[in-house]
Amino acid sequence: MMNIELMVNNRKKWMVIAAILTGAGVLFCTISSAILGFSFKKLGFAKYVTNTYNVSESFENINIKGDTENISFVLAEDGNCKVVCSEDEKNPHDVRVENNTLMIDRTSNSKLQLNIGISTESPEIIVYLSQKEYEILTIDTDTGDIMIPKDFSFESMNIQLDTGDISNQASANESICIKTDTGDITVSDVSAVDMKLTSDTGRMEISNIVLTGNFDLSEQTGKVTMENVSCKKFTSNGTTGSLIMTNVIAAEEFQLKRDTGNIEFNGCDAETIYAKTTTGDVRGTLLSEKVFITETDTGNIDVPKTIAGGKCEITTDTGDINIKIQ
Repeated sequence: MMNIELMVNNRKKWMVIAAILTGAGVLFCTISSAILGFSFKKLGFAKYVTNTYNVSESFENINIKGDTENISFVLAEDGNCKVVCSEDEKNPHDVRVENNTLMIDRTSNSKLQLNIGISTESPEIIVYLSQKEYEILTIDTDTGDIMIPKDFSFESMNIQLDTGDISNQASANESICIKTDTGDITVSDVSAVDMKLTSDTGRMEISNIVLTGNFDLSEQTGKVTMENVSCKKFTSNGTTGSLIMTNVIAAEEFQLKRDTGNIEFNGCDAETIYAKTTTGDVRGTLLSEKVFITETDTGNIDVPKTIAGGKCEITTDTGDINIKIQ
């Protein structure tokens, strides 16, 4: 009985504290609004302007350090290189050519600048390029989206972002490396030697990819869909996100791992296949015969009884294994 009374008293005490804190918050907002004359314009919201930075110097590399800006690339019809920025008039971008590199990053007019507020405008960087081929492309940004069209190609590409999405159609003579946390990754109609894609919770959509080297794909909880991909070796690790592959061909091997996500083959093949899941299923169709080595604890197994071809080793705990030869 005493315990019940104590619980009731504690609950009443926390309700009183919550009410006091809520009232204090309302009072603070009211006083602040009165001081500002109930005008939210006095909060100092960022005022966005559009500035054009003409680039007359030649360069072979591009390095962009962004924040919340959407970043896109456009082939300049007039042949003149320029960078058009929708930006905070008090915090513009710095556009310059340095060490054969087009540098684009943020500047600050004060040592300590506090940006508080909400704006209906979106910051943006549009890079108008006079050439189609460049050496190294480097982008490091946070929440802005990135769009790179098929008009351009690079020697190598290294792109990192947090919550922004990226859509890339540009090829590379060497490697393409894209890394994001929660943003989605879309790559299509691309050729390169090696490609590495990394994401935590974002989705991936990969299509029409030709690689002469290796493809390394790491995805934790997001879904991955792949179609028409060829490479030397394909490696993919993930946790809960499913991996759906259609017409994915590796000259040497697949190394695939998921925990609760499924692995699905639709007309895929490799000389050697290793696939492992915990509770996820492994199913689908392959293009050539394999020597199947399968193991599961409680899942069902249905694979062809073929005795020729490369090794296909599939292991699950509770997931089912169902493979057919197309």
